[in-house]
Amino acid sequence: MKKAIFVYYLIGLSTLRIQRGTLWINLLLPAGGYQGKISNFSNKNSTPTDEKANAKKQSLLGLIRPESLTVTTIQEHEGEVTLHPTIVEPRPMRKRSEAVRRKEPRKQQKPSVPVELRCDHCNECLTSFDEETISLCLIAVETFLHREPVMAAPILFSLLHTVTRLIDHPIYPWHDTEMFVPGNCRSVAKQMLRVTLHQLSSSGICLQLFDTPISRTDSFWKVVSLSLADFQELSPVYFIQLLFEDLAENWLPQLTTTMRNLAAYVVEVPYDAYINHWSTAIAHMETFFRRYHTQISAEGAAKPTRSELESGIIVMSHVLKVQNFSAFKSAVSLVDSFCKWLAEAFHGCPVKLESLLTVCTACNRALIRERDKQSISRAVVAELIQAIKSPCSGKIKGFNSYVSECISIKHCPIIALLLLQKETNSDAIGGDLKVKLAEAIAVEMSRSNTRDCRTVIRFIPWLMSPPSVTQAAPGAFADSVTNVRVLSWLLLGALHANHGCLPVPIECSQHMADYIHFVLAGFADQSKQSVVHMSALFHAFHLCQLWTVYCERAAVFSSTTAFPHLLDFWARVTPAILQLLSHSKVLADMVNLHFLNTIQALQQVNSALLCQLYPMWAPILTAYHSQIPNQLRIKLDSCENQPSLSPPPLSDWLKKVRYKISQVELQTSAASPYYNV
Repeated sequence: MKKAIFVYYLIGLSTLRIQRGTLWINLLLPAGGYQGKISNFSNKNSTPTDEKANAKKQSLLGLIRPESLTVTTIQEHEGEVTLHPTIVEPRPMRKRSEAVRRKEPRKQQKPSVPVELRCDHCNECLTSFDEETISLCLIAVETFLHREPVMAAPILFSLLHTVTRLIDHPIYPWHDTEMFVPGNCRSVAKQMLRVTLHQLSSSGICLQLFDTPISRTDSFWKVVSLSLADFQELSPVYFIQLLFEDLAENWLPQLTTTMRNLAAYVVEVPYDAYINHWSTAIAHMETFFRRYHTQISAEGAAKPTRSELESGIIVMSHVLKVQNFSAFKSAVSLVDSFCKWLAEAFHGCPVKLESLLTVCTACNRALIRERDKQSISRAVVAELIQAIKSPCSGKIKGFNSYVSECISIKHCPIIALLLLQKETNSDAIGGDLKVKLAEAIAVEMSRSNTRDCRTVIRFIPWLMSPPSVTQAAPGAFADSVTNVRVLSWLLLGALHANHGCLPVPIECSQHMADYIHFVLAGFADQSKQSVVHMSALFHAFHLCQLWTVYCERAAVFSSTTAFPHLLDFWARVTPAILQLLSHSKVLADMVNLHFLNTIQALQQVNSALLCQLYPMWAPILTAYHSQIPNQLRIKLDSCENQPSLSPPPLSDWLKKVRYKISQVELQTSAASPYYNV
């Protein structure tokens, strides 16, 4: 009698049942199911001829088994038992003409086959399962992963992705809470996920997961972080540390996917827990950025993409928010390594301004020492300044818009109009750039809730200690002119911002007047030494104009003491102007011209101060001359006319002022090689 026993090493789960003497094996494979009738033990009177016929019949049916299945045949004779192991690889029968054909080596995508699960007893289609069944299935899959990790490797990510979807979509309302319910399939799924990750952590599962493209990135990593939250053997932060350890052993040539997944995962990790694990992870992160910078700095190496740069900034911004970050041993070295990598990554791809502001603000709040706080900001500003100083790329020079071909030769008025509008942005681009930078600085200085002088002491401490006329250092006059220019640009930036932007408190009006008084007092002796000193009178009077408009706007919107401080300011400045008029006729003409321009500028903005002080200012114009010169009479007559009830917008006046200041600075820098524009 001949018996056949088949021993199968299954890829999926196998279920055995015996029904009416027949052995059935249901194979749950990844692509679907397989159900085959293997052997019949109920008919004991079957002859060998019948068995051969049945075997031939099953071979004709073309029953396909996996190639790894091993079949062992046991033959029994009288008094002798022999074993003959064989490898069975049956194939379906086909015609001779079809056997010669060979398929072309084309990669065709296999269509997805729907899987139907049916009951073993009634053959009814199963559409839903209870929690106990799902939990048992998860336990069976986890057992398979635990015992046969090599066989489970091809479908490992599909299994993990399916389990995370089960956790992310709660079946019942209590699944979405932290309450533990016995027999909860969501808890079993979380346990399966954490045990699987912990078991395969030494096999590089972290690097494989982070280097895999994921469609549902946010929900996937949120579930992973949630599952590892209360797991002592593998915390969410230790999972990041394992990733950096795997990268140290096996560096990837392309880190776009890894950085994107790391950025999506790190935002889900709590930064106020696992402090000890964070300390070790930050040390590994510092090594990672240092090596990353070395890789991209090599000659001919590929630069990071924009996605890598944005992801790296997100990772660093979240790490800087970790509780007690400054107390970690590798905190400062991590920031330095990140700064070098960020500066090198700037050379190859753009970045959003919001991302830079986020990481700079996080660094400023995370560290303690002033030098360390500004590390990232200093690196970013250095690269921006270098970009401004560097010439434009040569690719833009060959760009042709073909506008000239759209205009025929007969359209001479258009060409004449273009020639009349020859003034390009090159004349005003310096002033526009500086006023935007000044506006950003003014807004940053105004962020403090206090309106005292502490902000001034922090940013511009020299304003609180103006030089003395009697005890002035040799270079004090040049430094004072530079400070007056800086104050003018700062006030211009504040006036371009909103009404609540007050970078310089109104109480500093006395120090502002002292600086202008020092410049006016030393102009008669210092004006002939250099071109820089010759422009001092221009900058001093423009600072008077800007401070007047600045205080009047503050008096309208925020400060009740601004106007008295403004009157005190002019009470200190006017004697210095009168003293300067008594030197010489040439100097008196220069002062009268600047003073009349100041009156005209205040008249254009409809200044309230001009109405009160004009009776006192009018005699200043005739202090040296018995009567006003003819070239100044025309300007004075236009100022004495009734001003319009609706003055022009302040932005137009500010545009003219910044253009004048930028042009004077540009001309001065062209004449003096040591002039700092």
